[in-house]
Amino acid sequence: MVHAIDAKTGKVAWIFTTRSRVESSPAAAAGRVYIGSNDGRFYVLEAATGKKLWEYEAGAAVSSSPAISDGKVVIAAQDGRVYCFGG
Repeated sequence: MVHAIDAKTGKVAWIFTTRSRVESSPAAAAGRVYIGSNDGRFYVLEAATGKKLWEYEAGAAVSSSPAISDGKVVIAAQDGRVYCFGG
């Protein structure tokens, strides 16, 4: 699961549940949270609500933390494949 904590109150803002364990740190930019999961999926969540905006089936666990640069998000799956999203 991914938990968002309200920095002002210290209370849980939202929780997003994946189909398997999350081992990586999320990355956040432009009102979105990017997270990989051992369920083989890469998720893009709305930062304010935790609502899933999009997911990509990588086919192998995504336990590395996403990297964001110049409007692109890069992830790596445990099968050795590297993916770049954005334009």
